[in-house]
Amino acid sequence: MAGITLRRVTKQFGDVKAVDGVSLDIADGEIVCFLGPSGCGKTTTLRLIAGFERPTAGEVWIGNKLVSAAKELVPPERRNLGMVFQNYAVWPHMTVFDNVAYPLRLRKVPGAQLRTKVMETIALVGLAGLEKRYPEQLSGGQQQRVALARALVVEPDALLLDEPLSNLDAKLREKMRFEIMDLHRRLRMTLVYVTHDQAEAMVLSDRVVIMNQGKVVQVGSPWEIYREPADPFVADFIGLANFVPAVLVEEAGGEGVAEADTPRRPRFRCVVPSRPGRALPANGILFVRPEEVELLPAGEAEVTGTVTRVTFLGARLDVRVEADGAEWRVEAPAGARVREGDRVGLVTERAIFFDAKGEIDETEGVA
Repeated sequence: MAGITLRRVTKQFGDVKAVDGVSLDIADGEIVCFLGPSGCGKTTTLRLIAGFERPTAGEVWIGNKLVSAAKELVPPERRNLGMVFQNYAVWPHMTVFDNVAYPLRLRKVPGAQLRTKVMETIALVGLAGLEKRYPEQLSGGQQQRVALARALVVEPDALLLDEPLSNLDAKLREKMRFEIMDLHRRLRMTLVYVTHDQAEAMVLSDRVVIMNQGKVVQVGSPWEIYREPADPFVADFIGLANFVPAVLVEEAGGEGVAEADTPRRPRFRCVVPSRPGRALPANGILFVRPEEVELLPAGEAEVTGTVTRVTFLGARLDVRVEADGAEWRVEAPAGARVREGDRVGLVTERAIFFDAKGEIDETEGVA
């Protein structure tokens, strides 16, 4: 097993920087998910780690070995990494056993040792008894397990997965997420996982790496990414968000009051603590998660609005409220008695105030 280090890695295709100065340390045994919109550079970063691409600048290290640099490239087959692709890439003319055995045969592992190792790995991924079947006789989830077994059978230093569950249906994706987590607990292998699925990243990761336009925007635990986003992009990309323009209306004693900059009064107001060495911004954006907005009877809150839409989502309601010249999205319990046209009050105990540069100050409630 080994950690992975990226040092100022850049990959340029013509005039486009697909990866732009990325530095990151992935600890031995850690699960790290690269998450971001299409074209953000996450798959290219994975390919740089795997050795399928050479960096334009910067270095990639696996353990204490330099494997990629502008003038240095250890080929993929000599990096001792396992790779699982989005499209499974299993050989259709080979049985499960032969698919899993293929990388061991390339390494000329003796027959008895090969068979023992292949059967152990097939059992590890839950395919015992299916070793004689061909891929066409397997479900999508089973084919993905074959791909996992083939990557694991060589006992790699790290496992790289490029959107491996995107071709599966929703229930099977959820099941496979937990199977991958169970495998990691048993093997304690370094695991780098590329996905565009927020739920996958939040469930699987020790840390999430958010990328945008080739750059790393934020690295943190799922809790940190969700609760303490670094800028409006991260706040909007992860989960659901309300954004309202805001201005600083008071400042004294190391804190201020941010007020929603909307046409009508009364307006939302938030107490905003300042941080050492940085003045509070004059203008910014209030960010509030829908689940952190509470609906009250209209007479019980200073700011009121009209319900414009109610959508049933099973365990909760997605409620849209026109209030204070802005539309607010609110997550309410499924049993909440709220209908379109109702007048309601809005309150929240937590918001975040972003300044014009994307820095944040966490608020302490809304009056």
